[in-house]
Amino acid sequence: MAYATSWDDQPEIEGLPNNFRVAVAGAQMGINRIRWIHPTTLPEHEHPDHEQANVVIQGSVELTIGGETMVLSAGDVAIVPKGTKHSGRSIEGEAVIIEIFAPLRVENLIGALGAPSLPPAADPEA
Repeated sequence: MAYATSWDDQPEIEGLPNNFRVAVAGAQMGINRIRWIHPTTLPEHEHPDHEQANVVIQGSVELTIGGETMVLSAGDVAIVPKGTKHSGRSIEGEAVIIEIFAPLRVENLIGALGAPSLPPAADPEA
């Protein structure tokens, strides 16, 4: 069975200031549309169990991967090997990046982690 959706039909969240994400996922991989509105900064971090690809489709961003800093513009691709420290920042205006993670990072999905707790269900026998 095939699955399809539109980015515009999925919820967008602001994970960091001026850093917006729309996430979709398959069983083994995830893909995100990231929008950075200047100014935004992605603090240095790593994904110990996930490889990441970044495809810039609009604007330009500065990424530092494994200590090497580069400016990527629309059409450029960068790979972040698992366990490699990386960070980034916006340069100007708005940039759009497609991120692909393998395997899937469940924490990118809406409500997967850190969502507010729901109140316990009412006991129908009470």
